[in-house]
Amino acid sequence: MIKLKELIKDECHCGKSCCTVTEDVKHISKAKKKLQQLMKNESSLRGTMYQIALILSKDIANNDLADDIMKSYKRNVTGFMKDTVRLVKGMK
Repeated sequence: MIKLKELIKDECHCGKSCCTVTEDVKHISKAKKKLQQLMKNESSLRGTMYQIALILSKDIANNDLADDIMKSYKRNVTGFMKDTVRLVKGMK
């Protein structure tokens, strides 16, 4: 597997800060398509998580577990999705 630094060295031989990686227009459109696919999959995952939380919340003893699942989802998956959308939109 080729490392990013090796790719940069092959394209530019000065090795200074002018050696940056820029994305091709094709890569940006592919990333956006994959982001849409990821968003669709995340929607399905979220629906399943809500169903599990609903099942757990039917029993009073498990109400805290349902809350914990929803908090964990929001903290981890939602944060990941926000970061991913921000990074894909920031592609140059």
